[in-house]
Amino acid sequence: MSADQAKSGAKGTEEKDTGLTRRKFLVGAGVSVAGALVMNQMTPHELKAVEPPKKWDKETEVLIVGTGYSGLTAAIEAFDAGSKVTIIEKNPVIGGNSAIASGAYNAVDPGRQGKQGIKDSIDLHYKQTLEGGDYRGDPEKVRFLVENALGGLQWLEKMGVEFEPTVYTVVGALHPRSHDPVKKGRGGAIVQSLKAQVDKRGIPIFFNNKMVAVVREKILSGPVMGLVVNQRGKDYYFKASKAVILASGGFSADVPMRSKYDPRLDKEVPTTNVSTATGEAIIASQDEGADVTGMDYIQLLIACNYYTKKYGSLTNLGIDSAIFVNTEGKRFVAEDARRDVMAEAVLKQPKKVLLWIADEKCTKRFDPGSTEKIIKDGLSFRARTLEDLAKILKEKFAIPEATFLATVKKYNEMVRKGKDEEFGKKAANLKPIEQPPFYASPTQAGVHHTMGGIRTKGTTCEVLDRHGNLIPRFYAAGEVTSGVHGANRLGGNATADCIVFGRISGINAAKQKPWV
Repeated sequence: MSADQAKSGAKGTEEKDTGLTRRKFLVGAGVSVAGALVMNQMTPHELKAVEPPKKWDKETEVLIVGTGYSGLTAAIEAFDAGSKVTIIEKNPVIGGNSAIASGAYNAVDPGRQGKQGIKDSIDLHYKQTLEGGDYRGDPEKVRFLVENALGGLQWLEKMGVEFEPTVYTVVGALHPRSHDPVKKGRGGAIVQSLKAQVDKRGIPIFFNNKMVAVVREKILSGPVMGLVVNQRGKDYYFKASKAVILASGGFSADVPMRSKYDPRLDKEVPTTNVSTATGEAIIASQDEGADVTGMDYIQLLIACNYYTKKYGSLTNLGIDSAIFVNTEGKRFVAEDARRDVMAEAVLKQPKKVLLWIADEKCTKRFDPGSTEKIIKDGLSFRARTLEDLAKILKEKFAIPEATFLATVKKYNEMVRKGKDEEFGKKAANLKPIEQPPFYASPTQAGVHHTMGGIRTKGTTCEVLDRHGNLIPRFYAAGEVTSGVHGANRLGGNATADCIVFGRISGINAAKQKPWV
């Protein structure tokens, strides 16, 4: 068994190389080299659209691209609906962005919320999601998301994911309905639980297999019949006799692609994503007629360490017993504002940095081992008193001690009054910074989530072409799609999005009758 087979957790998941050269690939597809050049005059050295081959190299019923939340969820549901399922993953490891995500899951949950005295409703979640996305989200998709979020959470629990008994407001969520995996598990805990279920069902995962092109019955017409996949530099044809599901994520790590839609997001702006979040599946789908929308809706998140420019290495990610201060020692935004509002505010600050100030109540939610390492490495700071923390911040960022201490004091006074008179932080998130030790995490905004992507029909996850027609046997779910979050995603909504629509894509794909 190869190393890739061992990583997949299922026997026989890695096939031998097909030996197809680029020339054999073109000829085998029934497309001449000259024809390929005509189809792709802009970039003549790459194949953009292909016809089905005379012989397929591999075969399954439902072929899924990606091993994040959506892909694994779709695989489980398609298998349980009676289909033979295969997953391809371009990386040598599982999970993509899902494996490093916070794992926060938004859902109206009367059981947990009721015990905490939190008032919430489906209508409020719907209203906040639409408003938070500047009404650019598809109301039908948003309604389906919020109505099925709790069901998705309960389904995850059946899959072995454990969530904390209490909820909170993750950054940018706007309301305390965020659920965390237990024991500081974060997104990786969800991925591992889903992976265990995939293994239990014997669903193969082909690692180091990258989607190259979509294969339709005819170029730009007819149902999707499979994919062209590249394995270690060699292309082969993978037949999907029922359907293909794209769950390949977004393009936050692709600088040319993201800066095409937002020129500000050049190479100087870090990203919270894995380096392989590069969006080629979106481009390959467009080559076969798929439509895209909202591509310039690109979200930044204040989650990159100031020193490393990388995601994480932060000691305090809550927003209740915490404030954001700039290098002048002053607050500059409501800590529970929309993510785009906070990111834009950070970009206007000196050095484009904020100091995330929090007490022990805020930081104890997260893995203490990671916190200790982060502090030991000098990436965040801790002190027994606020006065000592002020001295550290003066040394590191020339922050005036008196100004910083006055800021914290004023905030705590407003907490006691129950009203943020400066920036309007919600009363539910107003908690004092008073329990030592105290922490400061130097933080920057990084490209985090691409809300635009492939356009799908309503709540079926079926891919639409640029004329609004269905592309038969072609589905998509998760960040690779558009329409759910509008111009700005609420924190904690992405996990729910991936699970809710991942389930539906798998169920619907499995309903297709196999073609011969």
